[in-house]
Amino acid sequence: MILLLMLVAAAPQCNLLMHDRILGSDLAAASAQFAAMPPDLVIAHAPRPGARRLFQPAELIRVARANRIAVNGVTTLCFERSTAPLNPELIKAAMRKSLGDPEANIEITALSKYPVPPGETIFPRESLMQPVSGDSAVWNGYVVYDGGRFSVWAKVRLTTRQPRLVSVVDLSPGHIIEAADLRVEDASEFPRHPAPLSTVEAAIGLVVRRSLPAGSVLTAAMLEKPNDVERGQTVLVEVHSGAAVVKIEAKAESSGRRGDTVAVRNASSGAMFRAQIEGKGLVSVKCHSASRGGQ
Repeated sequence: MILLLMLVAAAPQCNLLMHDRILGSDLAAASAQFAAMPPDLVIAHAPRPGARRLFQPAELIRVARANRIAVNGVTTLCFERSTAPLNPELIKAAMRKSLGDPEANIEITALSKYPVPPGETIFPRESLMQPVSGDSAVWNGYVVYDGGRFSVWAKVRLTTRQPRLVSVVDLSPGHIIEAADLRVEDASEFPRHPAPLSTVEAAIGLVVRRSLPAGSVLTAAMLEKPNDVERGQTVLVEVHSGAAVVKIEAKAESSGRRGDTVAVRNASSGAMFRAQIEGKGLVSVKCHSASRGGQ
């Protein structure tokens, strides 16, 4: 213990840095012997937040000689970044900004204990962990400073009031959503991820992907666009050959949406071929002319 106290007492007092370089002006502020140092001269990189940079006398003498400055009896100089404890109110403001809800109810129950450098505090929405139960979770963030990012975290109890789309009837796979299937309700709860749909218009005309009981909160992942072509459907085929277009009917042997390629069967010959879906019940085939060498 006595040795530890002696080491602490012998450690030089550190000078605070507000930028990402140790400049000549910083040496001058730390020791009058360097008052003639060019103020904008870069001496070294600033240490990372929480670390210290020590200049031993031999190194300081070399710096002085390189700049034609006479020094005598220099002692060790210490530099560290300016840091301060996290401000809970700034954390809450950053979280509300990320949520887009200035009225979000946030209670911080624990947070990073390490002091942070000056800078903007950011808590990305995607780094908010989902709670196992209730409304308490860990949210990871960072402070942007002139040398990079300093990681921080906070454990929070969090609720926001938000609209959500809810099914009022049981929904089966393949069902095309109608307005009568849904209602919009306001709820005060932990922000869901993925976020629920919030308007009836966002779901009308989409197809249910899996069974959903009445009262389900709908997200975009539960629904999908309907197929433009269904297996077994009679489709119109446009066959393009140069400037010529021939239209025939065929039977779709697979399903898909605009841009997909599906198998179709010629209704007359029974021949199978592949075509690209262009729209509802419409597919196309492009025939390539034979090359000159093959004519």
